Parts: sequence; C-alpha cells; structure tokens
Amino acid sequence: MANDLTAIPEHQASAEVHLADARQLSTILKPNSIDAVFTSPPYPNEKDYTRTTRLESVLLGFINNKAELRNFKQGLIRSNTRNVYKGDADDRWVTDHHEIQSTAAAIEKRRIELNKTSGFEKLYGRVTRLYFGGMARHLAELRSFLKPSAYLGYVVGDQASYLQVMIKTGELLADIAQSLGYKVLDIDLFRTRFATVTKKQMREEVVILQWLGP
Repeated sequence: MANDLTAIPEHQASAEVHLADARQLSTILKPNSIDAVFTSPPYPNEKDYTRTTRLESVLLGFINNKAELRNFKQGLIRSNTRNVYKGDADDRWVTDHHEIQSTAAAIEKRRIELNKTSGFEKLYGRVTRLYFGGMARHLAELRSFLKPSAYLGYVVGDQASYLQVMIKTGELLADIAQSLGYKVLDIDLFRTRFATVTKKQMREEVVILQWLGP
C-alpha cells in the first residue's frame, strides 16, 4: 500500500506504514501532526481478524510463532471473545456510559435466558464493553496528535452478532467521541447489508468527527 501511494504521479505523496497499537500512538506519531484520519476499525462482531489473515501474516513475516501471535493480538481492539485477556481493562473507559452498559447487560441477560454456557458466550457482554472502551481509549490518545480543525471518518457497522442484541456501533462511537471533546458532524449512511441471522438490514455508517482543539 505504501509503494502504491508513492507511485501516484499526480500526488507525489510520501507514505509510511506502522505496525502498532492504535491505542498507544506516542511512539510513532508527533504531537499536533495529523490533518485527517479515515479508517474502518473492527466491529464488535465476533470476527477474529487474526485468524482470517493468519496465512498472510506468516508469509509476510509478521508472525513466526504462537508468542508473536499473542503479542500481536494483545495490540488490537477487543472486537471478539477470542481476543480477550485476563488483564484487559479498557472497559473502565465506559464504566459510566449508560447505553453501553445497558447493551452489555442485555446481551448477558439474553445469554442466561437461552442457557448459553460456553466460555466464549460468557464473554459476550464483557467484549462489548472492552470494544467501546478500547475505541474510547484510542480517541482519547489521538487528541494530542491532531491539528486543530482536523477531520476524522470512522466506517463502522451496526451489529447483532451477540445473541441478536442490537449494537448501534455508529451512534455509540459518536457519543463517546463527543464526550471526549470531538465535534460530531454527521453519521452518514454508507450502505445497508442483509444479516442472515436476524433477517434485517443492518446499517453501515461513516461517523464524521472534527477536532477543534483542547
């Protein structure tokens, strides 16, 4: 991707790629250096991205053994139960967020009602809190690296992967961002996709933010 960017003659853009944790940016970025952010983070949907990209990760030399895989996974936003560890504490960032806590509680209530007792199923509520806590931590960390009036776009999708309890990802992410001092400009509908489990159209949105400064 970096090589492709430099090959575009009309832009003549320099490009760098960092393998790093989006919640810990001080080792790779300079303060007050970013004009814009556009990204599609993981969704809270129980998809283990390290599993779907494991072959490429090994062939490209990013992962050579199980220890390196574990270290890699620990640097990711917690979006699935196979990526939750005992010492994880990102959920503390959303302790006082009523809707996130209510959503996680509804997932746990539904699990008990359906008598779902596997170890992964018992983590559904916790990974929901960890996911939004991790995104809050990322947005909080990012602030000092943004220039005043920087724009941000996050492509995220509503989910019902956890026992069909609806998670309004875009709305919740926008609310977190606003609480951290960002201005929410829009939640723009990008597309809808049909969920085979719920038989419903799910929204995929771009949460558009602006950082006006401290």
